[in-house]
Amino acid sequence: MTRKSIYLILVAAFLLCSHTYAQEMAPAEGNQGYRKNAILATAGTVGLMGAYSLSYERMLLASKEGSMQGLWAKVSVGGWGVWSSGGPYQSVMLGTMTGRKNNHLELNFGLARTVDNSAYDHVKKLSEHFSEPQPLKSDYINLRPAGSIGYRYQKPASRLFFRAGAGYPEILYLGIGAAF
Repeated sequence: MTRKSIYLILVAAFLLCSHTYAQEMAPAEGNQGYRKNAILATAGTVGLMGAYSLSYERMLLASKEGSMQGLWAKVSVGGWGVWSSGGPYQSVMLGTMTGRKNNHLELNFGLARTVDNSAYDHVKKLSEHFSEPQPLKSDYINLRPAGSIGYRYQKPASRLFFRAGAGYPEILYLGIGAAF
């Protein structure tokens, strides 16, 4: 064996045994936390009461220290129903999330505007039948406190997440969302 072939064998062995990670990408510095926006769908029920909503969340403040992950603003639109009443609702909430890895405690609080369309339509039909003045729609609009406490499974920088918990107006809810 010549000296040249020995060097060639040593170089080939070194190249075959060394690990290279050319195809892996290092995580970007700005992509270490949670994504700033999310859209989520939630549905909940208990007994004869239920609600559903489509929500948009926006991160207002991010926290890298401690167990608090940040502060979010959340706007929701949906529908609710109880026995023979129901209608649309809108809510505005502030929320926070605790926990470091994938499992989080989620807390939200705010206001919900509910419209009782079923009761309004019933009273409107009665007033037409008895030739009485029409009821005011504003009498069937309520502003109520809204909030929730629940579990949220979301990996940092992940797109999909899952939520489950209890709150108003969704009562006992399940939800799925996409962060972007």
